[in-house]
Order: sequence, then structure tokens, then C-alpha cells
Amino acid sequence: MIARAERLLVELQGVYERDLEAKQVSDEALNITHEIVEKCSNTLDQAMTHVFNKHIAPVLAEKPKRGGYFPAAKDEPAYRSALGQWNASKLDELVPELDGKLRSLQPFTSESNAIYARIKELAARKHTGLVPQVRSEQRRVNVERPGSGSVSWGPGVTFGGGVSVMGVPIDPNTQMPAHNNGVNVTVETWVSFHIEGGGENAIPFCKSALDAVRRAVQTMVEQ
Repeated sequence: MIARAERLLVELQGVYERDLEAKQVSDEALNITHEIVEKCSNTLDQAMTHVFNKHIAPVLAEKPKRGGYFPAAKDEPAYRSALGQWNASKLDELVPELDGKLRSLQPFTSESNAIYARIKELAARKHTGLVPQVRSEQRRVNVERPGSGSVSWGPGVTFGGGVSVMGVPIDPNTQMPAHNNGVNVTVETWVSFHIEGGGENAIPFCKSALDAVRRAVQTMVEQ
């Protein structure tokens, strides 16, 4: 499933390149993004099923009627509630070593684990099959004087009158250098697609999600 998600990520990058030219986020991009997130979520659940069958089920007096999900809990009660789906709310008593591993992956034990809760949240949006995204543009001005270095600024910077950059005055009306004598001036437009509700840049988020899932699987299944 991880390998499939990796192939989808390569496909998504190509689709986004096309969407950049079209200046829109296509339904295809939304669907592929959602499929990657779903693969990540399902991998976590399958890893949890694996450790349940191997380590938890043998010590339970009563087996659950059906399995649960990988816990991605924001606090202790939520963690125990998720494990309750496996009849293992007291996992710290049943299998302490496994409990320690699972706790090390929980959002309430480390901010670096917040991505697991986000993966589960986005994967749960099954009613549309899409992860809503918006297209974002950011304009940056770069001024370089050969041999002296360079300066760049984005939309959050505004210059008043009498300001110079690399020895060139800035026109307060255009927010651009008044001339380019002796300097190289370039304007870049940075474009990205951001997931609504959290603001994550879609491609880096998918990459981070895959890295986090690999880490979780390794942590859970290592002897």
C-alpha cells in the first residue's frame, strides 16, 4: 500500500504541473490526493490489525466482534477509547511494550505526531472522495548585485519613500527598483496548492504523510 501511494504521489506531481498551467485545481488532483491519504490511513489500520493479531488477541479473555482503527489520539481518554475498539483499553497492563510503542506515535505525546490525526481526519471525508484545496500564488522580487550578494522580498513587505536596496532606490508606487543599472532584478511567482482547513501544501504534506506512516509501521512491527 505504501508503494502504491508512492506511485500515486509521482502521478500527482505531474497532474499539478498541468494544473499550474491551467491555473486551477482539477478534480483529478483532488482525487489522487485523497487516494494517497486513504492509503496512508489504511496502512496504519492494517499495521494495527497485525499487532493486534500477534500481540493483543492472544492475551484477551474476550475477543472483539470486529477490529478497530489505529489510534491517533489527542489525549489519554481518546487513546483508551480507540483501544477499546480492540477490547484493549488497558493495553498498558496487557502488553506494556506495545503500549509504549503506540504511545510514542500519539499526537498527545508529541507535536510531531499530529500528522497521524490529520491523516485520519482527511481520510474520513469519504462523502465526497476529495480533499478540498485552494491555489495560492506568492510574488517575490529578487535583486542581485554581482559580487555583492542579493536581497529578496515577498508580498508582506512594503517600502516607503527614500528606501534603497543594493544601492538602487525603490519606487513606493510600484514597490520595484527604480532602475536595474548594475543589478539583476527578477520577479518570481510561487504557486502551490493548499489543503483547506489546515493550510498544508498538498505535495509536501503527502510526502510527510508517507514518511510518518513508514515510521509508524516500523515502530509497531519491529520485534
